[in-house]
Amino acid sequence: MHHAIPFPTAGSTESDSSGPSGREILTAMFNIARDGLDILRRESGGRPSVSIGNVRGTGRGVSLSRAIEVLEGPYPIELSYPFEGSDRVGGAAWVGRYLIGPDEPAALAKLHWLPGADDLPMHIHPFSDRFIVVLKGRGYFHYTQQSLVDFDGSSVQTIAARERDVFVFSRGTVHTFSTAESDLVLLSCQLPYLPFDHPEQYRLPAHRWTAQSASFDRAQISFGRWSRLV
Repeated sequence: MHHAIPFPTAGSTESDSSGPSGREILTAMFNIARDGLDILRRESGGRPSVSIGNVRGTGRGVSLSRAIEVLEGPYPIELSYPFEGSDRVGGAAWVGRYLIGPDEPAALAKLHWLPGADDLPMHIHPFSDRFIVVLKGRGYFHYTQQSLVDFDGSSVQTIAARERDVFVFSRGTVHTFSTAESDLVLLSCQLPYLPFDHPEQYRLPAHRWTAQSASFDRAQISFGRWSRLV
């Protein structure tokens, strides 16, 4: 998947007329998330599915981190802890209907896993799809092909999550993230957005699985191309 995103170059500012505005960056993130999810839905036939990929710049000085700094300049957010029941995970979101317009249902969340954040259990988002970019740090993405009802922890797959890796998955996919020695910062496009405290924002299976309580293979793979996992 290829999509033109107006990422600023190193040294550009929000007031630089030659660079993108925070709203333009946010809109571009929503557009690429929709493109990625459209591809996933076509390839999966609408079943809960996961794809992986990565973000790559195409010009000198292009910086995803700088793009988020430009976004945060006029629209600062403060991460709130705990997140989804974990004291070691925090989050906040740029909400489209407030920053883009009332008809924009998406949001871009910034999520921070502290080192040793391994207590967030496997869960689903029943009414929202995800397009997640690793902004910085290192951790693990855990997922399974089992449904929420059938999940028993017997077939959890683990993939290393590293800077500029992308994880795309549809609503209903059982998953979680964790960290060990390093922290992890994620940008999570949520389509549509449900507030973090909404009762339908996420659901837990009857079987509780966390990286803290499970033994899993932390084998690392290299992400060079888009690849559907489920």
